[in-house]
Amino acid sequence: MRKPGWFVFFLILTASCLDDPDCFQLHNNILGVTFRVIGTGQIDSLLLKDSTNIFKPVTSLSGELNYFEHEGTLSFEDVEGPKFLSFGYTVKNQFISEECGSSFVLSDLRILEHDFDSVRVSNPTPTKTGGPNIEIYRCPETDILTIDFNQLLATTNGITITNPRSSFISHAFEEITNSEDSIFSGQAATVKLPVDLSKNDATFIFKTDISQDTVVLRYNRVTEERYKPCGVQTFVNNLTIGTHTFDSLSYGLDEDFEPVRSLLDPQTANLRVFDCPQTNLLQVRFKTSTNTAQTVTIKSITAGHITGNLPLGPNPTSVVILPVDLESDASTFVIEYDDNSTDTVSVQYTRTALTLFNACPDPVINNLREAVEVPNITVPANGTTLQFPTVPNVEITVD
Repeated sequence: MRKPGWFVFFLILTASCLDDPDCFQLHNNILGVTFRVIGTGQIDSLLLKDSTNIFKPVTSLSGELNYFEHEGTLSFEDVEGPKFLSFGYTVKNQFISEECGSSFVLSDLRILEHDFDSVRVSNPTPTKTGGPNIEIYRCPETDILTIDFNQLLATTNGITITNPRSSFISHAFEEITNSEDSIFSGQAATVKLPVDLSKNDATFIFKTDISQDTVVLRYNRVTEERYKPCGVQTFVNNLTIGTHTFDSLSYGLDEDFEPVRSLLDPQTANLRVFDCPQTNLLQVRFKTSTNTAQTVTIKSITAGHITGNLPLGPNPTSVVILPVDLESDASTFVIEYDDNSTDTVSVQYTRTALTLFNACPDPVINNLREAVEVPNITVPANGTTLQFPTVPNVEITVD
């Protein structure tokens, strides 16, 4: 089975053009090539080396044909080695004027030889401005499961929920494993994982620095020759979610809003993972007496409901995010600065019966207020309900 990731070098001989601007584009010698996947016929994105030797994804190529010749060759290099496509075409000379001379008319584009999976001529007449003439097809990959990761979001006033939505979120995966091997690591919002075509089930474990989640899947396999150039292949359908430990997991949807329960190529999301919003995050904003942001350097932050020091984000900073205690109606945080001075933030709040999503059990928190009044610490009027993403809930004046 062929793998994606074509590394391509486009070689077409060119000839000099007439220099008179009035004679520009007299010749229809522009050849266009597109890349597609057998079966769906959809456009294929591949990696092509540009002039700076950097590989970038492309879906099509174009170049000038030599109208003093009748044949040309495209040369490609992929992970399996060199590949080529030879083609022929007819050239006729047509007189235009004394100023412009003759025009070359190219036609009858045809494939002579190639070693790709499949090639066809979609338009046998090259153009003056470019357009698809040759389509190069590759056999579909049949063993790639695609998973998108999303963050659930909503707005609340502590009484009602508005604007529920989701957005892609990128996770730093220390490792993604199947039952036997490590198959991915790195930062991604979409991961493409190989499934074992000799089995009817798969288990994947997703590890980050703060969590580990597992999903068990089941599927059917069909082995047949659907596309002659590709021979006999095994296809996966009827993908079924068994068990999982994510906040929320559902099937991806196609353009008709039907679940994508087959492994497709080009890949379409089969599964969508949704992270619940954290409803207990309190934002502390540091400011001056004139209400401008003030940067501080923090040595440590401690809280009675958390063992040890809270992890510090960027430092120095003008904002810190603190998790209040979901098992209590009050939380106290001690912020120690680099000069050994401290501020104590003590807040009370109401844990409502409201949740942002059915799949997310943590309650919305509102009615935030100071448990102990401190002169340089205030709760702004628009910060009494904890939001995700966070908004300023507590302001500390640090002049």
